[in-house]
Amino acid sequence: MSLFFFLVFFLFNNNSFSQEIITVVAQPPEKKITNDILEIPAKILANEKVQITTVVSDKIKKIVFKEGKYVKKNQVLIELFDDEEQAIKKQILAEVKEAQLNYERANKLFSKGNISQTVLDNRMMLKDKLDARLEEINAKINDLKILAPFDGIISVKNFSEGSLVKPGDIITTLYDIKNLKIQAKVPEKFINKINNKTTFSLKSSIDSNINVKGNVSIIDPLVNDETRTFKIIGIINNPNNLFKPGLMVNLTFKFNDRKSFFVRENAVFNQDNISYVYLVNKKNIISKKKVSVGLRKDGFVEILDGLNSFDLVVHEGINKIKEGTSVEIK
Repeated sequence: MSLFFFLVFFLFNNNSFSQEIITVVAQPPEKKITNDILEIPAKILANEKVQITTVVSDKIKKIVFKEGKYVKKNQVLIELFDDEEQAIKKQILAEVKEAQLNYERANKLFSKGNISQTVLDNRMMLKDKLDARLEEINAKINDLKILAPFDGIISVKNFSEGSLVKPGDIITTLYDIKNLKIQAKVPEKFINKINNKTTFSLKSSIDSNINVKGNVSIIDPLVNDETRTFKIIGIINNPNNLFKPGLMVNLTFKFNDRKSFFVRENAVFNQDNISYVYLVNKKNIISKKKVSVGLRKDGFVEILDGLNSFDLVVHEGINKIKEGTSVEIK
C-alpha cells in the first residue's frame, strides 16, 4: 500500500516539475517614425570633357593657355603656324580690292550704255570668285587657331611650342567643373525609391565640414546581373571648384518618413533564413510568428509585416521557450 502512495506522489511531483512555469519578459511592438537611409560611395565626373586636338597637320606657333587655369568659351588656346596662309590672304585681299574697283567702274559705264551686260557680268563673276577664295583662306586660318568650346578648367599640355601635331593628337583636355556629375551604383532594392526628383547629400574626406546637396538626373534602367545594382548619375554645384573629376566621395540618400513597428533586436531569431518572434497569447501560451524585418537601429529591429499593435513579443527568455510553452510574464 505504501508503495502505491509513493508512486502516486512521485508521478504527481514529476508532472508538476514538467509543468513548471517559465518567466519571460514581453511587450507590444513600439511604433516609431523612421526612414530608409542609403549610404554609398560615388565617383565625381566632369560635367563636360573634351580632348583638344587639331584638324590639320602643322607646328604649334603659340600656346596661349596656362595649365590648370580657367578659360572662357571661344578663347584662343593654341595657335599653329599660319605664315603661308596669311601671305595668301594678303594677296587675295589685294585682288578682291582690285576686282571690287573694276566692278564699280564697269557698273558706272554700263549705266551710261558704254559697255555690254556681258562685260559687267564677267567683272561680277571675278569679284565673286575672289570673295569665295577669301572665305576659303579665312577658314584655313581659323583651323590653325584652336578655341575653347566652353568655359572650363584646362588640363596639362602634352606638346610644346614648335611641336608638330597631327589630327587626333591630344594637345590638352578641357573640363567643365562648375557643375559636376556624380556616378554611383545603387542596390536593386532601392530601384523604386529613386527617381529624377530624388536628392542626396555628399561628403568628402578632403573636408568633413562640407555638405553639398545634389539631385539625381539619370537612372540606368538595367540592373547588373552580378552586382545586383543599377547606375545613377547625379548633378551637384562645385563651390569654389573644390571637387575635381576622379575624386571619390560618399552619397547619403534619406527617403520619406514612415511609421513602423519596432521590437528589441534579441526578440527576433532565424530558422532556415526565415525570421520569427515568440508571442504570448491571453492564456500565457507561446506561439511562433513569422515576420519580415527591415532596418536595425539602436538595438531595435523594424518589423515590416507580421505583427499587430496588441501582440506581446518576448524579448527575454526566448532560449528557454518554444511554441506551446506556458509562461509567466515578468
